[in-house]
Formats: sequence, C-alpha cells, structure tokens
Amino acid sequence: MTYTLDTIRLLIAHDSQDDAEQLMNAMRNAGRATRAELVLGEDDLLRALKSGSWELLLCRPSFGGCTLEQAMAHMQRLGKAVPTIGLVDVFDEQTLLEGMKAGARAIAPVGNRELIMLLVDQQLQHLQLRKERQQIDLALRDAEKRLAVLMDQSRDAIAYVVDGMHIHANDTYLDMFGYASSDDLAGVPIMDMVSAADHEKLKKLLRSRAQDESQTNQLECRGVTTGAEEFDATFVFSPSTYDGEACTQIVIRSAAVDESVLQEKLDEMSRTDQVTGLNNRGWFMEQLDAALGSAVKNGQMSAVLYLRVDHFEQHQSAVGIEGADEALRHVADALRETLGETVPMARVGDEDFALLLPVGERDDAAGNAEQLRAAIETLMPPVQGRTLHMTASVGVAFVQEDSRNGQAVITKALDCCNKAQKKNDQKGNTVHVHDPMDDVAAGSSEAIALSIRQALEQGSFRLLYQPLMNMSDEGDHVFEVFVHLPQKNGDDLAPDAFMPVAAEHGLAGKIDRWVTLHAMRAAAELNTQVKLMINLSGHSLQEADLAPWIGKAIKAAKFDGSRLFFQLTEADANSFLKQAQTFVEQISVLGCRMSISRFAGGINPFKLFEHIPAAMVKFDGSFTQELSKPESKQKFADLINTAAGQGKLVIVGFVESAQQMQVLWTMNGIHYLQGYYLQAPGPSLQISQEE
Repeated sequence: MTYTLDTIRLLIAHDSQDDAEQLMNAMRNAGRATRAELVLGEDDLLRALKSGSWELLLCRPSFGGCTLEQAMAHMQRLGKAVPTIGLVDVFDEQTLLEGMKAGARAIAPVGNRELIMLLVDQQLQHLQLRKERQQIDLALRDAEKRLAVLMDQSRDAIAYVVDGMHIHANDTYLDMFGYASSDDLAGVPIMDMVSAADHEKLKKLLRSRAQDESQTNQLECRGVTTGAEEFDATFVFSPSTYDGEACTQIVIRSAAVDESVLQEKLDEMSRTDQVTGLNNRGWFMEQLDAALGSAVKNGQMSAVLYLRVDHFEQHQSAVGIEGADEALRHVADALRETLGETVPMARVGDEDFALLLPVGERDDAAGNAEQLRAAIETLMPPVQGRTLHMTASVGVAFVQEDSRNGQAVITKALDCCNKAQKKNDQKGNTVHVHDPMDDVAAGSSEAIALSIRQALEQGSFRLLYQPLMNMSDEGDHVFEVFVHLPQKNGDDLAPDAFMPVAAEHGLAGKIDRWVTLHAMRAAAELNTQVKLMINLSGHSLQEADLAPWIGKAIKAAKFDGSRLFFQLTEADANSFLKQAQTFVEQISVLGCRMSISRFAGGINPFKLFEHIPAAMVKFDGSFTQELSKPESKQKFADLINTAAGQGKLVIVGFVESAQQMQVLWTMNGIHYLQGYYLQAPGPSLQISQEE
C-alpha cells in the first residue's frame, strides 16, 4: 500500500517574492516536480489553506505581518497537517527551539539551499510514510468492522476484555452465561464467569498475560451462569483490538462446531476472490515468497506471468459492471483450462491476473505466456447478449536466486505487462518477457548516451504526434511532437528517461534539431496544412546558432515558419531566461512563436511574460487532475482567464476522462484541449477523413 507524490504542492510563506522564486527554482533544478504558491501575508495564507491541499510549507519567521507561530496556529485551527520547514536568518539553538515549539518540523538557515533540499526530501519521506499509515489504518478499521460482523454471527462464544472487565460480547457468549445484552455484561469482571474453585488458576493466567500480552493462553475450567449454574468450558485468551483499543479476546468454542471445518472455511474466504473464484493477491504473494525460498535453497527458477485484459474499460462500458464480472469469470476459466487447475493463479487487480510456474529456462515461460494470450484472443464469451472480442497482454518476470523479494518480482512482471500493452500500436495482445540484461542497460547513463548517439547516427528516433483539439475551429490542426528513443528489445525510452542523460553529455541540442527537421518534413508531405508544437530542452538555447539553423531547416523542409510553435517548460524558461528571450526575438523573424509548458507551477508565473512574449501556454497537468475539487477548479479558472486576458492561447492537457472533459468544456478562456481521452500520441500526423 503506497502513496506517491507525482507533483509536490508547495506553499511558500515569504517576505520576498524574488527570494521565494529562487527557492522554487532550486527545487526544480534538483529534479523535483513542483507546483508552488507564494503567500505574502496572513490573508494570503488563510485563503491558500482553505482553497487547497499542500504537501509542504516553507515559512519565514515573519511574512507580511504574520509570524511562523501564527501560521502554525491557523493550520491547527483549520485541521491542516502540512509539514513545515522554518527558514531563519540566524540559526542557533534558541531559534531551533522556538521554531520546533511553534510546530515546525525542521528549521534551516534561509541561505543554505543544500540543507533546505535535504530537509525537504526528509519531510516528504515522512509525509509518504504518514499517508501510507493512514491508508493502512483505514484498511484496518474496515477489517475490524468485517470481523465484528463475523464475530456477531459466530456460533462460538466470543468476548472482549480490558483490564479484566468485559467491554463487548456476541450473542452466543451472552446466551451461554445468561445475560440479556452486552450492556448488562459491560464492566463485569471475567472472574465472575469462572467457578470459585478455578479462581486461582485464572489469576495465575492473568498475571502471566500481564507480563506478555502477545501470547495466547488456554484455561480449562468451570464456567458460571448468572443463575449460578456451572458447566465445563475451555477459555482461549489471545491479544486483539476492539474499536481501535488493545484488548484481550476470549473465545469459548462450541462443542457443536467442528473447529477445523470452520477454520478451513474462514481460510478459504480470506484467500479467495469472490468474483472469479480464483485466489486473491495476498495468497499469491505468499506463493511468491515460497517460490523465492525454493530458488534460494535449490536453485528452482519460477516465472510470474502477469496478464491484463486489454481495454477492459470498453468492455465494462458495453456490458455494465455485472457483465464485466461475468467476463472476468470467463477469463479465469480460460486460465484454468489452458495451464491446469494445479498452477497457482490469482486475480491481483481489477482486470489483472497472475500465475506462477516453475521453469527450467526462460524460453519455457515465453511459450506459456503465448498460450495464455492466444486462449484469451479466441475466447469470445457471450455476455449480456453480446459477444465480447477480448485480448490480453502478458508480462513475464522471473523468481531466481538473486531476486530481492516477491514484491519486486511482481512489480517487474507488471512493468513487462505494461510494455506488452504498448506494443502493436498501443493495442496490446502481445507478450513481453523480461531480460535482466535490460535492467543493466536501462540503469546506465553511459549506455543510454551510447544509444542516443546511435539513434542520431542512424536516424532511429521515433516521433509521436498528439493532436490539440481547437474548441472553436475544427479546421485548425495542431500537433504536439514527442520523441522516443527505441531500445533493442522493442520498447521505447520516454524523454524523461533519456533527455537528462542527453543534456549531461551535450546531446540535447542535437536531438532537438533532429526532431524539428523530421517533424517539419512529415508535416510538409501532407495535403492539409498543420501546425507543429515542438518541445525544446533549455540546454538547446545555450547554442547560439540554434535559431539560424531553424531558419535553414524551414527552407530545407519547405515549411511555413508561422505554423511552428517551440515549447519550453516554465522551469527551463526561468533557468535560461536570457537565452530564451534572445531565442524568441530571433524566431519571431521567421514567423515562429513560443509556448510555455507546465505553466503555473511557479509562484508568479505571469511575471515570465515580462521577459518572454510567449504566444501560448500549456498548464501544468496537476490542475486537470484536481478539477473535482471546487476550490482547485476556481483557482484554475482564474489562472486561465488571466492568461487568456493577456492574449495567450491556452492549452489544457492531460484530459483523461469524460468528467474532466465536461468540466473543461464549460470553462471560458480555453483554446485547446489535449489528452488521452481525446487521442493518444500516434506515429503519424492523422487528419480526420471528413476534412
């Protein structure tokens, strides 16, 4: 159960906007995806706390008449648990003590950026652990509720005791001792439930439990009802919790119940997926651990086959939730029929399945995976009056002597499954087998740099084009260009994986030029005029001849420069401000325009336009993700209106659902929408046939 921070939502309470922006740039330069907001006083702080959720607060001792102590008091009053780092001018024991007393998690000298970055990492790690703990606590409470229902329905007599006093019991326990309700039993000491002749034995047992409450004890004695009737009983004492409180559980088994049969049924329920009848993820992870033990002890290698039904959400839309469950049962039946009932298999996610097979060599697993893929492709089950044409993608990873743990293996199998789904023009229905040598290559910057150089020499980069939907003009065709680095195994590296290495080795500019030239050539071959939005690395701007080269490339490709947008991230535009300013002046002569992506992630994003006359902005994707929150939606709408009011073309990307689309359609100031819900990036510039 994990909690991830894709974009850090940072609140900076500061007395200097320039210094705050430098802090923001330092975080971005350190590789942290950040969306920040600056508050210059108490009113700004209250508005920010009420209108959004934040992962971290960097706070000066005093800002705009508000103090660190007041800021912490406001957060406590509003119930906002935002980790806070105080940034002080004088760092000594007294300021550290005062800041920690106020509620700050850490204190740092305002000028020590390296220490601040280390403390930021530390606090974000603590936040992740806290969020995971909260998720675990929620799961625990849910489990306790289910257990309470099972307890109340059990034929065994069950009660909970704290400090020797009853706090709850089920109906069987109440009937056994003659009590009408749990309220009547509440506060009654356990000593009253046992015959006087057995009090000494019970006291000895309770003293033993006081020294070690983690143990389970059993007491053979005579129970006593409220009517003073005695009966033979076996009390089983074990540690437990009730309503979140540590306590002792007492179970008195009913002679009428075969305990082994009951336990077997409970065990079966705990490990079975109720939809498909297969085992569940928890059970499968136990099998993985056992397979890892076999690999360590006797060298027996096993394969994990991770299967996902392709485009399952489309099937669910067609046949509904009940129909989708029926389809999953058909898939489960096909898995059993293909590899046999004895093969460990489980449903491990919504439309995900995993199987575990001992194998002699890696090629054996590839054949098994292909069998599963073919079995699903030919399944075509009748569901809700429809015949579903289903396919599945299969990833294969291996349990071997050097495997770290079961979780690492299944994560690698999932990664392979994701790669399989991306094959076949994103249609899936393929198999991808993990090659451990690929990990070495992928983790080596030198290997990636070599791969980049080979791609530049051979022209083997792969371009993808994703359209932008004009909100008012269907005849306006704009495509954003993405570059991927193909690998020998058929997979691609995305820019986030190889561009940092390219920059480190001085290759970023060469890649940007390759992309620019080849994208223009592809667009020039079309009968329909299209506009291109080409992403540039900030490092390319350091090359003084970039703009003149673009002019030559435009002529060589016979392309109209007015149909070119060059796009920089907001972070790169700020980091290379002077170079970006010069670049925009030079390309404007060619008719080209500038776009800023990941926009509004900084504190005062519109200040950038004082230096760079960008024509277009593409907002940071986190804004789209937070549209369901009213306060975030309003803040986003205000930013859009401000940008549109300044004459900027506004792009909202990362549109992934119909709900997001519906909300964005009603917002003013948006010129273009973009995202996988509209169309995923593709290998060619596709224009509607109706044009």
